[in-house]
Amino acid sequence: MSEQIARQIVFGQRPKGVVHSLKITMLDGTEGLLPVTFRYRDRVEFGAFLDGIFATEAPAFDATAGQPSTQQQRGVVQLNGQYIHGCLQEWGLDVPFTLDNCIQLATELPAAVQAVMDTYRRLCLEGRLGN
Repeated sequence: MSEQIARQIVFGQRPKGVVHSLKITMLDGTEGLLPVTFRYRDRVEFGAFLDGIFATEAPAFDATAGQPSTQQQRGVVQLNGQYIHGCLQEWGLDVPFTLDNCIQLATELPAAVQAVMDTYRRLCLEGRLGN
């Protein structure tokens, strides 16, 4: 068994990007891989990122209507796509990494968006990627 030697902590050495592969449960129950490179942000920068994303108001959910409207869903998908585009530097998919494609991912595979958002939050707030 090999022993890992801990490195000394050095301040001010920011990673250029954090590479990770996310396991996503697909709509048919199979597992898919989403290889991504996250943008590095510290806690304060992460807060500013969220402030910028959520500065625009999403359409409010009307509980009396029983279900979210098409307009509300478009707003959520747009915000989620912007979040993905802002937190990643790139992805390893066979389509270009563009805002439109991030919005399409949010539209077609909400589980992938949730996995990216949860992992990025852990990375920025806890300083680790987790499982």
